[in-house]
Amino acid sequence: MLGAQDGDAKSLTILVTRWHKKLVAYCYHQTNDLEVSKDLVQECWQAILKGIGSLKDPAKFRVWAFRIVHNKAINWIRSVQRERAMEEEVLYEANQPKEEDPDFGPLRRAVNRLPVDQKMTLTLFYHHDYSLKEISEILNVSIGTVKSRLFNARQKLKENYKPLNV
Repeated sequence: MLGAQDGDAKSLTILVTRWHKKLVAYCYHQTNDLEVSKDLVQECWQAILKGIGSLKDPAKFRVWAFRIVHNKAINWIRSVQRERAMEEEVLYEANQPKEEDPDFGPLRRAVNRLPVDQKMTLTLFYHHDYSLKEISEILNVSIGTVKSRLFNARQKLKENYKPLNV
């Protein structure tokens, strides 16, 4: 480790050889995708090698390296969850009646005026029947935030929804 911190190429090679498989295995347990895990760990090695000189206690390399891999994997998981939520919303939008439908237009317009986070929360809750906990995991927010978004979305819909026959 000390040699790697000093920039010794042989020490760096030994360090990578010793830890690479362990880091990939750890990442795989989080992502369940071996190819993604290999790619993420490769990116982590860039960060590890860049920051290795700033590591004050070489004995903490293991924890430090695993934390870097953990954070990278969590970021990847979050991005996948956001992509899935957006894809679901796009599919939902594509399957909705057009605004020209006289029975649906005012409600659709009212929903479309909601902020994106409230609209997405409302869609996941009412259209896709996700629980509050599931929505909090998908959007990576607390359950309290999900409840707040639903409450605020309902309030705004009450204010903005004006049916044609009223």
